[in-house]
Amino acid sequence: MNTDVVTTSELFELLTKATRDAVWNWNLEANVIEWNEGYTTLFGYSPQETITNGLESWSSHVHPDDKEQVLVSLHQVIDQGGENWSYEYRFQRADGGYSIVYDRGYVLHRDGKPLRMVGAMQDITERVRLQKAHEESEERLRFALKSAQLGTWELDPIRGVVNWDARCQELCGLTNAASQIYAQTLDYIHPDDRDRVNGAVQWALNPESGGHYDASFRTIGVSDGKLRWVRFTGQTHFTEAGEAYRFSGVAEDITEEVLAKEKAILSEQQARIALEGSGSGSFFINVETNDVLYSPSFGRILTGDETTGFNWNVFIDHIHPEDQPIRDQAHTIAMQTGAINYEARFVWKDGTVHWVKVIGQYLFDVARQPVSISGIALDITDQKEKDKALREAEERFFIAFNNTSMAMGFTDQKANFTLVNEAYTKLLGYSADELYTLNSFDLTHPDDRASNRQLFEEVVGGQRPFFNLVKRYIHKDTSIRWVQLNVTAVADAQDEDQSIIIIAQDISERVEAEAKLRASEEQFRNMIDQAPVAISILNSRSLIVETANSSILEIWGKNASIIGKPLINALPELEGQGFIELLESVYDSGNAHYGFETLARLHRNGQLEEAYFNFVYAPVRDSSGSVNDVLVVATELTAQVKAKRALQESEQRFRSLIEEAPVAISLLVGRDLVIELPNEAMLKVWGKGDSIVGKPLREALPELEGQPFLQLLDDVYTSGIEYSAQAARAELIVDGQLETFYFNFTYKPLRNAAGQVYAVLDMAIDVTEQVLTRRAIEESELRFRTLLEAIAQMTWTNTPEGEVNFYNQRWYDYTGLDFEQSKAWGWQAVVHPADLPYTLDMYKKSLADGSTFVVENRYRRGADGMYRWHLNRALPIRDEAGEIQLWVGTATDIHEQKQLATKLEQQVQARTEQLMASNHDLRRSNENLEKFAYIASHDLQEPLRKIQSFGDLLKNQYTDQLGEGLDHLERMQSAASRMSLLIKDLLTFSRISTRQEATMSVPLNQVVAGVLDDLEVAAKQTGAHIQVDTLPTVSGDESQLRQLFQNLLSNALKFQKPGITPSIQIQAEQVVASALPPAVKPARLAVAYHQIRVSDNGIGFDEKYIDRIFQVFQRLHSRNEYAGTGIGLAICEKVVANHGGAITAVSQPGQGATFTIYLPVS
Repeated sequence: MNTDVVTTSELFELLTKATRDAVWNWNLEANVIEWNEGYTTLFGYSPQETITNGLESWSSHVHPDDKEQVLVSLHQVIDQGGENWSYEYRFQRADGGYSIVYDRGYVLHRDGKPLRMVGAMQDITERVRLQKAHEESEERLRFALKSAQLGTWELDPIRGVVNWDARCQELCGLTNAASQIYAQTLDYIHPDDRDRVNGAVQWALNPESGGHYDASFRTIGVSDGKLRWVRFTGQTHFTEAGEAYRFSGVAEDITEEVLAKEKAILSEQQARIALEGSGSGSFFINVETNDVLYSPSFGRILTGDETTGFNWNVFIDHIHPEDQPIRDQAHTIAMQTGAINYEARFVWKDGTVHWVKVIGQYLFDVARQPVSISGIALDITDQKEKDKALREAEERFFIAFNNTSMAMGFTDQKANFTLVNEAYTKLLGYSADELYTLNSFDLTHPDDRASNRQLFEEVVGGQRPFFNLVKRYIHKDTSIRWVQLNVTAVADAQDEDQSIIIIAQDISERVEAEAKLRASEEQFRNMIDQAPVAISILNSRSLIVETANSSILEIWGKNASIIGKPLINALPELEGQGFIELLESVYDSGNAHYGFETLARLHRNGQLEEAYFNFVYAPVRDSSGSVNDVLVVATELTAQVKAKRALQESEQRFRSLIEEAPVAISLLVGRDLVIELPNEAMLKVWGKGDSIVGKPLREALPELEGQPFLQLLDDVYTSGIEYSAQAARAELIVDGQLETFYFNFTYKPLRNAAGQVYAVLDMAIDVTEQVLTRRAIEESELRFRTLLEAIAQMTWTNTPEGEVNFYNQRWYDYTGLDFEQSKAWGWQAVVHPADLPYTLDMYKKSLADGSTFVVENRYRRGADGMYRWHLNRALPIRDEAGEIQLWVGTATDIHEQKQLATKLEQQVQARTEQLMASNHDLRRSNENLEKFAYIASHDLQEPLRKIQSFGDLLKNQYTDQLGEGLDHLERMQSAASRMSLLIKDLLTFSRISTRQEATMSVPLNQVVAGVLDDLEVAAKQTGAHIQVDTLPTVSGDESQLRQLFQNLLSNALKFQKPGITPSIQIQAEQVVASALPPAVKPARLAVAYHQIRVSDNGIGFDEKYIDRIFQVFQRLHSRNEYAGTGIGLAICEKVVANHGGAITAVSQPGQGATFTIYLPVS
């Protein structure tokens, strides 16, 4: 381990001494960074200001606009196990300015873990500026660069013969055709371009043209039929007589350039949108019509007015008169270079002067005629003065650099350098004198020498006029320089002293950039394919799926097999959802459509699923402006939309919770505690109306000043810690009066998604009454304890859990124990061992169910150890909610009574034996009564039946002879019928009184249904309306219960008011025993009873006769008015009593009657 550290340090020290860059060594484990002296040299920091404390300090020097991207790229390399890292960004100098640096590093790993990272930071500010200037100067040096193009040609004007190299032949789809008749070459040109090209050639051969030739046109390959865009440029040489003797030049393939321009037209609209987003003003000028399309910000930057619709001349009129030449010159240059870039003053409509930077691009047609100008404008007024000095320096630098940007040199026929410019010396690192001693091949990379030498010798030998070559030079420092080389033979008029001119362009960075670009493009393609954003391109109005990345295929629930199909065939479920129509509209109108959180139903995972998306449908245009495709970009937001809806529902529930909460709640927002969402309970507590909503709490309740609540709320808002208090006193103004209240309250901080407190939830319960009550209770308890002390018995109190917490003095006097010995469960020590288990069982039972504690047991007397009998009684004390708060008990000495009770038990035993004998006699008497009832039923009914039978016989056979005797006969039969009915009722009453049938479950609805069947005729005759609700199932004798309802319903039908339709209701519910009327005394105690009410709208009765109606033979009406024996209700009372219940009635004369039956719940 130590050896590795020393080795690393040595390597680092050697590296820092060998370079002028800022070299750094970052210990990833300790997060410590070491720097060489290059750090202080490059950035102007003192050694004391050197960054050492790791990533955080270093990143604070990175320009804010670059910081996030730099950190992301750095962490990607470290976290993903990478080794090489590099990035260009802006780094802050000691003077506050920023330098552009190229930072690169290498990660050292051990056992797969990143241990250390070593790298170097190079200041490339000047290189970036030089590169920019170089790019701008390329257009100015276009003629020199044209000579370095890939194809060369020469036309002999006299013989009409064209000589061209292999590259020119390739551009026409030819091979082995170095010489061609000029007329034949025209056949290789596209028919639409042929006349124009021939005309340009003929004009170039005319001395009046100056001999210049520049034509772009299409060729059709002879062998491959391929269409290419080419550009031929050249110069005609004339004799003094004006005759053309030589016409030569170069050719290049510009197919990609033409396609790129078409793509530029397609992307122009998107670029304008992007520029608008940057705050710049964008414009587009149609050169032919001088019409201008521009953004409102462009109009504001140039004129101070955002109004659109102005002609381009309006903007030209706003240029400062002194700067008009600048603008004109810029456009003149742009005609040559294609790029326009100038700064000028513009006079706004309000007379103020503003500096504006205009950057744009000319778009030319294939004839090199301008078609349009597009670009942006930036208001640089604020920065103009600051940039003035820098701009002047840069302009001087650009002039110097432009004069030396192209490396040029001459060699003899053996490739020995004879003359070089300064750019050549810089390219190779040698001085001019050193180069004059060297051969060009000596500086050529060994792998390139053979091909270079062969081409060079062909030029020297006259086999070719020139050649172009990409090769490698070896720099003086042994580094490799890639160059684009053009070699041409130059001879004097007599073709003597031939020299070779070499033009070299350093393309090392381009080669490196192209390699990086290829890697970047591959990465980009992978990124698009793997991007979480779903992308697809739909071709033509048929919306053919042309391209679809994996993300959109996953969203659609499809695979790559749908590519090439119409979208509606690939996703038939879209029909009727509107998406196809939207896509067709975008295609037809050329206007993009944006969708946000839009619902779509897609077949995925074997079912039709609902999903939500943000999406864009954007038209894709060709060079003519026609829409060819529709670009689809989508992001699925199903989870977010559902989460948002859940959040909205949660917020609504939160609001509802506050509004409907039984306790007082309000939301206090911000440090000013602005009142929001106070519910009615809180407004009532505060004694205010809803007009205080939106006001700070301090303003709405000024009486809180001087009370602790405002400070407590501020502390909760600041600390984020919840605060609660019980029975806190508060002074509030209610109805204009300052009153005292007590509250249980909680101040709960609420946090936003960033974890910051944004509000406090105030929840309060008014416990004023409880506090005042508690105080009263405390005073009452004091009086209560005083009373307990005054009682002659031993007294105690215990908690709901059973722990005794008070004894009066009589306990201590009797037991001889003190409180410490007796408290809680200590009392067990003086209970007789034989009584203790039962005492504990009953005590714990009472504690569990809240029942009265009653136990007799023996306590040991402390004075003599004697156990004396005591009666213990304890009752629970409950609060308003019924919760037990305390038990109060007494222990009464019943020792003498207990001894007396023993004697009484003996007497009771004797009396019990007597009662058992009496019960035996009673059972025997009941048996005799049952026998008598049977005899009465048989022997008494028999004579009555004969009286009725003989009476019927007399009535039927001797009606005419009886005369007035017929009335006597009918009276006799009526009396016999009443006697028979009376005997039956007496028999029923006797049986019910003496025998209880076997108990079973009896559904009362079924019993009542049977009774109504029996009474069907009577019910129809009276037209009675009978309503029976759901009745319970009870335990009892079905026949007796049937007799009960038979009598009650018969009476309800019988005792009806004349002319009124009877209405009878039978209802039932369950009531607890404590809810029974005081006058109701059921025959058997139960926890709850079935309450069954039989109500009618009959004649009713006076309730003063309530005690009579249930007695035998008691009638309230004469027999002539209503028939009956006066036993029916007595039978009802007996049936109910036999079933452990009770029966009562309520009524008023003429208001009907309600009979209520109470039967125990099983």
